[in-house]
Formats: sequence, C-alpha cells, structure tokens
Amino acid sequence: MKKLINVFLILSIFSCSKRFKPSTNENEYFELTELNTKDTLFRISKSEFYEMGDDFAFINRKGDTIISSEKIYYSFQDTIITFGIVLEKGTYNLIGINRKGETLFEVCKYDNGPDEFHEGLLRIKKNGKIGFANKKGEIIIKPQFECASNFKNGIASVTFDCYLYYDMENHLRSESESWFKIDKKGKRIE
Repeated sequence: MKKLINVFLILSIFSCSKRFKPSTNENEYFELTELNTKDTLFRISKSEFYEMGDDFAFINRKGDTIISSEKIYYSFQDTIITFGIVLEKGTYNLIGINRKGETLFEVCKYDNGPDEFHEGLLRIKKNGKIGFANKKGEIIIKPQFECASNFKNGIASVTFDCYLYYDMENHLRSESESWFKIDKKGKRIE
C-alpha cells in the first residue's frame, strides 16, 4: 500500500504541467504551454509578471503573434475573445480594440481606469460623444450624448448638453437641465 501511494505521489507531481515556460532568450516572450480556447487571444509578456509598460503580445492558439505592444502601453485583460480594453501609447487614451488590434472606440474612464460593464453595457466615446457597447465590442447605442450614466434596472440617464466640473474633492461631476432616460436599446422613456 505504501509503495502504491508513493507511485501515485510521484506520478501526480510529474503530471502537473506549468502554465508558463520561462524564456531562455531575453528577446523571447514567456510562453503559454496550455491553450484550450479556439478563438481566444492570450497575452504573453517578456517579463514573468506583467506590469504597466512591459513589452507583450497577444497570441492565438497556434502561437502566432496577432497584436504586439507596439502601439499599446498597457492591456487591462490577459485574454481577448471579441474585443479588449487597452491604454494607447502616446495618448494614454483608454480604447477598445478588436482581435486585429484596430481601434473600435474610446472607453469612458472611471476611477483611474476603464469604466465597467453595467447590465451588459459599457459607456464608450466616439468623436467626443458617449454611447454604449456590449461585451462583444458591438456598439448598441450610437455615441450621441454629451453625458450619460451607467444602466441600472434597464435605464440610463443621458443628455445632449451638460456642464462638467470638478467638485471640492477633485471628482468630476456633470450638470444638465435636460436629462432624460433611455432603455437598453437607446429608446427614450417618457
């Protein structure tokens, strides 16, 4: 019985595989050894622990580099299925990119990072106007509003004109006398 337990322990130790294989050349990225999602892009980095400003790439299941960090300063996700949120080099804008690395839209900022999804929708910007995109990166409500709240119980408050200012605690605030409510399809609720 003791031999059987020892054999089991030895087999279980050797059957565990590492997720990352350390690079032997300083120009190589750390590699993923287990990729199991067919259409997911995986972020790999030249350093063991990915940090803001590090060189990285998004690779596909075959190991082909699909998106490099040439124009991207930081990625907020370690995988991209349909779109990702990144910090653009130079401008440091938060942008949504597709699986080819092309810019889809700007992402609204919240608390020193990208806004979060609320009820499946994310506030986005295009040409300075706010709209909403879904988790696939598809624009669901065309960017047309000057200011907009996140969705809560299927409703968001929006306006075509607003005044932005910083309060005493340096938080960005908005004011408007013409707020109205919309549903998740962008239709005005009376």
